[in-house]
Amino acid sequence: MNRRTEKTMMSACGVLCSSCPAYYAPKKGTRYQKRTVEAWQRIYRMHVTVDQLSCCGCTGPDEDVFHTSRRCKARCCCRFKGFSSYAECPIVFCALLKKAQSVWDGVPNLLNKLSRTYFTSYAQPYCGHRERLASARASFQNKK
Repeated sequence: MNRRTEKTMMSACGVLCSSCPAYYAPKKGTRYQKRTVEAWQRIYRMHVTVDQLSCCGCTGPDEDVFHTSRRCKARCCCRFKGFSSYAECPIVFCALLKKAQSVWDGVPNLLNKLSRTYFTSYAQPYCGHRERLASARASFQNKK
């Protein structure tokens, strides 16, 4: 299945790539990119420039993904094995996946600190990643 043609795209660890502000950010314009850079600086203390704010989903080639995703060992493992996500991997308990998912575990707590609009735009895509991946795994297993 080619997830690049699907309406929504999920990362190797279950993040909703297609709702991430970096997902195809250059196509959304410079104002959008600047607003996202400023928001990520305030929320995550992330120092990123407008020209770094671009991603086509973490399962894409290195040159097409957000710079922090290139180093993700779970992403690299999925790509090496030819999987679009860990949903396809027969190894259920994986240290690489656990570490990748732990990056996002505190994001739901931002709901108490951000406005609803900011939370929806800059945090929501990173929430529910474990459940999303578990659901995708179940779907993948049922198709076998």
